[in-house]
Amino acid sequence: MKTVILACDIYNPDYPKHSQEWESEETIFHMEKTIISLGYDVVSLSDAKEITSVLSNIPKGNRENWIVWNLVEGYTSASREAYIPALCEYLGIPHTGSSAAVQCTTLDKYKTKLFLRSMGIRVTDSELLTEFQSQPNLHFPVFVKPNGEGSSLGISESNTIQDQREWEIQIPMFLREYSPLLVEPFLSGRELTVGVIGNLNHYQVLPMAFVDTPNGIYHEGIKSKSEFLESLDFEVPISLQKELESTSFNIANLLGSSGYLRIDFKLEEEIPYCLEVNATPGFSKIYSTLPMLWERAGKSYSELLELCINLGFEEYQTHPRYQYGKDQIV
Repeated sequence: MKTVILACDIYNPDYPKHSQEWESEETIFHMEKTIISLGYDVVSLSDAKEITSVLSNIPKGNRENWIVWNLVEGYTSASREAYIPALCEYLGIPHTGSSAAVQCTTLDKYKTKLFLRSMGIRVTDSELLTEFQSQPNLHFPVFVKPNGEGSSLGISESNTIQDQREWEIQIPMFLREYSPLLVEPFLSGRELTVGVIGNLNHYQVLPMAFVDTPNGIYHEGIKSKSEFLESLDFEVPISLQKELESTSFNIANLLGSSGYLRIDFKLEEEIPYCLEVNATPGFSKIYSTLPMLWERAGKSYSELLELCINLGFEEYQTHPRYQYGKDQIV
């Protein structure tokens, strides 16, 4: 029987504020139960020493029968979402989701925008702020957010800066807590989210949705671990669906993503701009968006988890990035 290791960060009140990207025990329990029903053994691990010890001690001749579900996102490090993929590649063990290289790229919002723009994807102008400057190079209003955080960490209504006075007040405070910062034009239209499932050149785009929030800002308070506070509106015009489907296919192929992505867009005068790409989206049935997009297509949560596991095993068999680890097994 094959074994799935759920490598995850479980909430710990002693962790610093920058550790918001944890999973609830309820989410992990539900994933365990669902994966067991698919015929796998399941082991859940949330301690770094335990994870590295267990992985390194999997018998070398049996590593192709294990797979690590990457839910570890860490905090503060620019490579934090790549911990598990890099370790699995090094040891020759299958894992779900994208490579360490893709994880590092997409966590850096500024570099992701530079890359996508160079490849013809529509993104807004932006600048990276590592220290205070007297004014932005962009016209007000601007939107400011942490360059390397997820789960809307560091996002509130105060991130929209209307004028010079607000800039001089807010930027020093933001920099003390979240440097570097990404500064971009404020987009006044609705936000959309798009899910992409599959490995290179074999992607499917899930039903997409507008993401509506009580005050129009997708802030960290919305990303609750106990309930889903945003509203998904699947009534997206056909012409916009077609454009975002094509753009999302292109983004996945350009990045060379594996398994799953969630891509966020926002409108300005009805024109969509790519905001960011999330290569480690949440899989909670309670509060994560991607499973809701999947189920909108009429498929079950268990089918989603099974497909993601199968895609991870497929990647292990076909992608050259595992070759070094496999050669060490022999």
